[in-house]
Amino acid sequence: MNNEYSIRRAESPSDGKKLNALFSQVFHPEQVGSLAETMFHYLPGMENNYWFIAEENKTGRIVSAFALIPWTWEMEGISCKVAEMGIVGTLEEHRGRGLMRTLNGEFDQKLEEEGFDLAVIQGIPGFYQQFGYSYAIPLENHINLPLHVIPETKEQDVYMLRLAGEKDIPYLMQEDVRYRASYALSSFRDVAHWKYLLTESLKTEYGSEYWIMEHKEKAEKFYCRIPGEGFGTGLIVSEISEDIIFDALSSLFAFCKQQAGEREKPYIRLNLHNDSLAGRMAVSMGAKQGRPYAWQIKFPDVIRFLRTIAPVLEQRIQASCFKDFSDTFRLDFYKTAVDLIWKDGRLESVRAGEGESQHTFSINADLFPALCLGHRTWQELRYIRPDIFPNSERSALFIETLFPSRTSWIYEQY
Repeated sequence: MNNEYSIRRAESPSDGKKLNALFSQVFHPEQVGSLAETMFHYLPGMENNYWFIAEENKTGRIVSAFALIPWTWEMEGISCKVAEMGIVGTLEEHRGRGLMRTLNGEFDQKLEEEGFDLAVIQGIPGFYQQFGYSYAIPLENHINLPLHVIPETKEQDVYMLRLAGEKDIPYLMQEDVRYRASYALSSFRDVAHWKYLLTESLKTEYGSEYWIMEHKEKAEKFYCRIPGEGFGTGLIVSEISEDIIFDALSSLFAFCKQQAGEREKPYIRLNLHNDSLAGRMAVSMGAKQGRPYAWQIKFPDVIRFLRTIAPVLEQRIQASCFKDFSDTFRLDFYKTAVDLIWKDGRLESVRAGEGESQHTFSINADLFPALCLGHRTWQELRYIRPDIFPNSERSALFIETLFPSRTSWIYEQY
């Protein structure tokens, strides 16, 4: 980096205001700056050294920056340490000078220092592939439900709705347990995250309302999330109880229709998985199934990630015809290789590939996240890249057992 800029991390509370100024200018008229400052001070797990900054030496102004937003995701009950590259922005007159590439190098170094399992981005198309990211699990669905197909609220509706508060955190955490049990890859939110969502986050343009739905006579209780801002012009509903029953969901849709009318929203957008109950019900009412975008994901260290999820891989193998498998299975990424060493269906070790291997599966490294996280089968990926292949029928069945197609969905934590 030349003498025009200095690369650093956030150092003091005053950097929160400087970051606010940067992102307010970059993303005008959206209020991303206030979101960044709120996250700087209040988001659980955020640290000053998680803000990557390029500062103009002449003016002392921050001209490019982004945050490492720490998450915990779960893969079938196994916790994964996740770093999201979020709130990425560079002033227009300072673009094309390699600032983001330099900051990304610092980010990658941090991923290694702290042992993150996954690095993720909700970024713009076509840019982050150069930094090793590839599309791997669904993000931001659009199941657009027309208002006219939703019946009006019944005069004697048996459900009441109210805004959630901090006293509802234990209930919301129980709902999260049900949510995580429904998806292979999911997000984990602790008490601190729920407190943030119900307090500081609400002070930003991007905060969400959480509505608690209770039966007037029975012990039935459900919830939904309505974000303040997002993509599209519809009223967004981005969370609904996994165990909601049909009558309650019908009543909830009627409530959302009322909210859409009051907020002058022309339709309801369900930002939910297509296979969710609410998504399937909306389609049955006339909505079109959504075509979601996707998270862009990379493994900072693929060996570390495979070791993290070893219990998941073992469980899949032990529930299959390979339960007594004892041998080396190689993942050949062409430039590199990883060996999975099995003994009686147990994954004894994961290490860099050495020598020859009888059982091999070859795949391009950039497509491995989509396979490993269950987003696509190897046969689906092979339509794109015909150089993806197992070296035998046995290897084909083994890789299908090891990395089957799975349903995943990530709830936001901010």
